[in-house]
Amino acid sequence: MQLLKVNRPWRPVLFIILLGLGLYLGGSWLVPLIDRDEPRFAEATREMQERGDWVVPWFNDAPRYDKPPLIYWAQSLSYRCFGESALTARLPSALFATGAALLLFFWARRLTAPRTALVAAVMFLTCLQVAIHARLAVADLAMIFFVCAAQWSGWEYTRPAAVFPWRWWAVFYASLALGFLAKGPVAWLPIAGLALGRWYYPKEFTFGWARFLLGLLLILGLVAIWGIPALIQTHGDFLKVGLGYHVIDRSFEVLQGHGVRSGCTGWVATLPFYLVTFFFSFFPWSLWSPQALRRWWPGRRQDVFGWYLFTQVAVVFLVFTLVRTKLPHYTLPAFPCLALWLARTEAAGWLKSLSVAKVAAGMSVLILTIAIGSALWLGPTFVSHSLFEKARPQLQPAMEFATIDYKEPALVWEFRQVLTNHLQLLSVTNVDNFLNQTNPSILIMSTGLYETNFSRLAGDYKIVQVQGMNWATSKRCQLTAIIHS
Repeated sequence: MQLLKVNRPWRPVLFIILLGLGLYLGGSWLVPLIDRDEPRFAEATREMQERGDWVVPWFNDAPRYDKPPLIYWAQSLSYRCFGESALTARLPSALFATGAALLLFFWARRLTAPRTALVAAVMFLTCLQVAIHARLAVADLAMIFFVCAAQWSGWEYTRPAAVFPWRWWAVFYASLALGFLAKGPVAWLPIAGLALGRWYYPKEFTFGWARFLLGLLLILGLVAIWGIPALIQTHGDFLKVGLGYHVIDRSFEVLQGHGVRSGCTGWVATLPFYLVTFFFSFFPWSLWSPQALRRWWPGRRQDVFGWYLFTQVAVVFLVFTLVRTKLPHYTLPAFPCLALWLARTEAAGWLKSLSVAKVAAGMSVLILTIAIGSALWLGPTFVSHSLFEKARPQLQPAMEFATIDYKEPALVWEFRQVLTNHLQLLSVTNVDNFLNQTNPSILIMSTGLYETNFSRLAGDYKIVQVQGMNWATSKRCQLTAIIHS
């Protein structure tokens, strides 16, 4: 990294862009979309384009209230530019992750040495959890980008001697609004860090109530441009399900098995969850974080900027420690500030034996090796993709499309590359009506069910069978498609 001559900003900027896009896009076209989240996002974007409805996302002809629309808008732009594919569905995540690293670099250059700014960006790009989610077609990195923008602009606009404070104020609250449109109110956590700064360092943070209330009006106004039409179109269901179920219920209940359901005892047992998963999520840089904290802690009161970064990290970890539903990537909003905080402590000289460049290079090679190697090895085992590829020569756009006992979202994403109809979910009792219709059709089921109930079908049917893995359940799977042309 010393060879980059970081006093010439364009060189590290180019390096960050090439590193981010190389890490996150390398080989990503080799892997089909992974059940269950990726196909839902990618297909909802496809259906948004088909409907011409940019307000309410739909998946398989049903409203999808899980996330606000910003990631679908970004994926739609990617589709329009480069076509619909696994790569273009994942492209926005790679761009948002690389963009967050660039924000981190320019923020750090204003307050630290150029080398420290580059180290912070590289630490962020090469930590394991960012590398995983930046390669997925999900909403997380879009939200992280705007959280990072809010963390930076929040610091700038609350400086007592800030230059152009109203510009930073506008960026801060606009970033909070766009972060909400990416993944909901979790993007507003930077407000808590600023409020704690105002309480702990009243002379260092000009976080006044008047500007705060005016900022809330700006957030609400920007969100309302989308939110009001969404509430009208869905008769309030977007708020009830999107905010009520996916935010409030997720905070107080264990959803989809992501946590321990044994009441208060189970909640207490999961309190150390993020303390443990941190060493995986922020690997390899997490290995040096305890030593950095131990060295920095005694002088924390004199380091206002370091305290601000650490507080933003602590707020994220504390909030998600208290939330009942838990997944390792929930703490991603802390990682931009965490990377910058650690890079500043590294700049103090306590890591003389560590070559950041070597660790980053090793981690980059590891990420690409695992990503491309696993793609080549596991890619052919994705059962929905394998069935689609094998059945593709027999498919006609107007075919009726149904399944009995296999309902993974990847079926919808894969087959609707050709089919215009949506997937019907049938039971065994109404299969006969589906098979006896005169329209062309394709019916998908497990091979076991086919052999038990339908192997002696009379009629002009083509049978396509594959075996592979259902990666949503990590179980081997055999599928049969009954095709009537």
